Amino acid sequence: MNTENLEIEFPVMRYDITLPLLEGRVAVDGVQLKPVRVSSMINKEDPKIIAGDFGLMDLNIGYFLPAVEAGWQIIGLPIFSKRKPAYQLIFCHADAKIRAPKDLEGKRIGSRTYRTALTVWARGLLRERYGVDFSTVRWILQAKELFPVHGQNPQIEYVDESKNMAQRLIAGELDAILTDISDTKMFENLESHPKIKRLFPDYLKADEELHRGTGIFTPVHMIVMSRKLDDEHPELAAKFYTAFEKAKQIAYDDILSDRGGFSVVYLRERMKEQLATWGDPWKYGIKANKATIDAFVRYNVEQGMIRAAPSYNDIFAAGTIDT
Repeated sequence: MNTENLEIEFPVMRYDITLPLLEGRVAVDGVQLKPVRVSSMINKEDPKIIAGDFGLMDLNIGYFLPAVEAGWQIIGLPIFSKRKPAYQLIFCHADAKIRAPKDLEGKRIGSRTYRTALTVWARGLLRERYGVDFSTVRWILQAKELFPVHGQNPQIEYVDESKNMAQRLIAGELDAILTDISDTKMFENLESHPKIKRLFPDYLKADEELHRGTGIFTPVHMIVMSRKLDDEHPELAAKFYTAFEKAKQIAYDDILSDRGGFSVVYLRERMKEQLATWGDPWKYGIKANKATIDAFVRYNVEQGMIRAAPSYNDIFAAGTIDT
């Protein structure tokens, strides 16, 4: 089908690896991108997303599989636009006497939501690799869930937003927090307070060992596409996949050419060290991410986020299955 002059909504993202698309340095044949600002979270029903009346979206993957299972008209592209290591974001109160992952059992753990990607990853990794039984945990949450939790009966208490989770942990209302943090002040408060410590003090080593042993560097966002759009223009998914790959390579070349534009001393040297240690942590495609995808699907089933494991054909656009 002809896609000439097709205008497609494209999420405004701050990631350097996607910026070349917004800047027009990478073109998608027959497509005009329409930048839009849209949340990556799904905390309430959104008629446009449910019906597939959108273009592309940068989605927190904690909501992706439940939305697909619920029949929302979205389909995934194996483009993991944002990744964050989970271990660095687990903080504990010293009085809770949490010295090892198993000590989390029976404790009060805070998180903004129950199913955001970082929380799903952390629970899955801690259960699978350290034997943590989360059925004994009392969850203190702020945002209520849109999608059901199947076959589980987690102990959940909702609290208001008068204080964030870092403040509640410092006040001793929580024993630990297991939540995404994207706030300078929260990090400063947690890292400087004498009563707060990380579950993994050497989280850099723990993250490298996880990646070296499994190939997993935990993705938290991915690009999803309207299933309606994919049905009408099945050639688009592959075009977008190729465009995102080109954009990432341009971003890498900018850094390695010492024109990255980031306020980091010796950014080029840090990038070369990263490539030597991690390879490409932001690798795209199904083959390169098979262990990661399979683990995340498994954790979603184990935690009751979805009833059953979907096939790759159920969750990824046909044009990207061979990537």
